[in-house]
Amino acid sequence: MPSKKPAQPVQGGLFGASLSCPDIDNLPLIVEPQGSIEVLAPGSVYQPLLLSPRQDDIDVGPGKLDEHEEAFVRDLIRRLYPAGNHPKSDKTPLKWGNKEIWLKRNLEKRDESFRLRVDDSDWFYPDFIVWILDYESRTQTFGFVDPKGLTVGAGGGWSDYKIVSTLYMPHVVERQLAASGQKVEFEGEEWTFRIRGVLVSTSSFASLSTQAKFNINDAEGKTSSPTEADFKRGRIVFQKTDTAYIDDVLELLTQDSAVDHLLSLSALLFDNSTYFTPSGELEHDLALRHDEHSQTESEFVASLIRDYLRPDDKGQHGSWAIKNRRRQLLEECVIEGKWGFGGEKATDIRDHPAPCEELWKRKKKSEKG
Repeated sequence: MPSKKPAQPVQGGLFGASLSCPDIDNLPLIVEPQGSIEVLAPGSVYQPLLLSPRQDDIDVGPGKLDEHEEAFVRDLIRRLYPAGNHPKSDKTPLKWGNKEIWLKRNLEKRDESFRLRVDDSDWFYPDFIVWILDYESRTQTFGFVDPKGLTVGAGGGWSDYKIVSTLYMPHVVERQLAASGQKVEFEGEEWTFRIRGVLVSTSSFASLSTQAKFNINDAEGKTSSPTEADFKRGRIVFQKTDTAYIDDVLELLTQDSAVDHLLSLSALLFDNSTYFTPSGELEHDLALRHDEHSQTESEFVASLIRDYLRPDDKGQHGSWAIKNRRRQLLEECVIEGKWGFGGEKATDIRDHPAPCEELWKRKKKSEKG
């Protein structure tokens, strides 16, 4: 009786069609003797990207793509190449206007993989590296993207290590690189090197916005659910059937916001090798928070995000934080005379143009006295 032949692996294409390739050297489908399936992806410097097979008796690994990760790769390519004329070679980058994009699968718990860590948390291994080369500005952006269900996958909300690693740790790494004097040179020229990340939420906006762990404070200090724009400022983009969300991902990787500036200053504050001299209300509030905090670094960042994520009607961030400092200055300096300034009129404090700076100066004077 003839032996039963093992099932032949069948791999659907990334775009739902059969796989094809213009030349055999870049054949996108490789079947290993063990039965695993490896699929080359356009513009990927890590080969292969692994798609999940539709057969139960075939194993794929390590690093196979789940449906949301697969959708991100497909959406990225579709957004960049709506006519379907994307490159097929792993030696050819994806193009975004005049910029080049190289896509890399970042495998979890590999020594050679990219990872971030804050406090004593677990290591965060984002799913993809999206390396963007801008020859006009000579800027390399080491971007990372992680499609993830955040309803369950980010249990700590804004203080969750995956979110803090995405929002804050790139600024810490950049400071460490600058302190070491490392420069990035490419083709004989010095380039600017940036690290930025984005979380692509596979959980819907409706489900995430109702969770208290993501609440923020508005300009009056009232607890509020974040809008999609708030989440975007927090580097969270929602995966949708429309590929337009890819524009938000690429924008976040290449353009910084006022929130990013705030987090960069926070990284400077926690850098024990430097001395931070605040300038302006925002920086003085940060310095006060740093002096007062008994939290972990993650909790510090989360508290900052809650107060600064949403701008007021004039587009200013941190309105509530400054109002709160004014109240603190009024209560501690006028009512209690905490640092010996009890003889002042309440109106002098209430109308002070820079309450954060004034409070910081008085605290420093008290410490010296």
